Amino acid sequence: MIEKTIFENQKEIIDYVNTKYGLNISKINKINKGSANIYLLNDKYILKEFQSKYSKEEIDKEVIIINHLRKHNIKVPEYIKTLEGKYSDTYKEKTIIIQKYIKGYTLEKNQGNYRQTIECAEYYGKIVNALKNLPIDLPSSNISNWYSKDSFARSIQKHKHLLSLLKNNETDNKIKKDILEKISMLETIRNNYNFTEMKNLTILGTHGDYNVLQFIYKNGKINSVIDFVSACKMPVVWELIRSYSYIDKDAKNGSFNLKTFIDYVKMFNKYIKLNKYDIKYMPYLYLIQILNSTFGYKQYIESKNMDLLQFGCLRTNICRYLFDNAELISDTLKKEL
Repeated sequence: MIEKTIFENQKEIIDYVNTKYGLNISKINKINKGSANIYLLNDKYILKEFQSKYSKEEIDKEVIIINHLRKHNIKVPEYIKTLEGKYSDTYKEKTIIIQKYIKGYTLEKNQGNYRQTIECAEYYGKIVNALKNLPIDLPSSNISNWYSKDSFARSIQKHKHLLSLLKNNETDNKIKKDILEKISMLETIRNNYNFTEMKNLTILGTHGDYNVLQFIYKNGKINSVIDFVSACKMPVVWELIRSYSYIDKDAKNGSFNLKTFIDYVKMFNKYIKLNKYDIKYMPYLYLIQILNSTFGYKQYIESKNMDLLQFGCLRTNICRYLFDNAELISDTLKKEL
């Protein structure tokens, strides 16, 4: 949900940008995309007003990451300094940045052709490799919370709670069927699998939300990767398999094109060598993460937003595919890599 902007009118934006950055602005267009308030200035700059949930420290961390990646010839935004020589500013308790406008366009989920899909893996490999010598520490994600017995128990209860909120109509009955199937998968995995070997997964600095929605394209190729505010240390294979499921047009219904996915992993493996645990547990890690989540269904029940419901249904389709094919995926990767 987009928060109310801190700027009362366009004149306030013009005055602020001139006072803080020394830029003379005569044209402002609001960009209605994402969860931040974003403005295009003179068709040359982007002003981004971050949500209050993001601290200035988090934004400054992103700036350090962006500038570091630029030195490694990775296409990322270019930030503009204030007159005081800073890359971010606090105004009315919100963090503000200005960056050069990047011409191009975006793709929605699962619109990428084969070449664009493999390019996504290549960029991810380059980014993770470059972040190895990042001059700051990134926060670490504790994935043991994903596969612990307690986590499965909590997730089952969350899904059962959603069942109690459903009505007796066609849409809610479809949701009920999906949730009952997710509960069954959760119980099966909890009772029959041991994931303690996941402690051996390769954990490195990564984007944190790497997917096709973070790309700006030009002439069919990636022209920039944006939004590193969630950067952290986590198992690289989680973002690897997740990013594939978001971009490949052949995966739009939740199933993978296994040949393309193998090529995808091979491309990433050119930059970051995966170990035997990465290869074995990659599909299981993604499976249990989205199985544990109620995202999409919970939001639909609260808001009746059909887009969120469709996203929840897509994730359940991915769960079905991975539940049936995780072992096949792992075995095929082991043979091919």
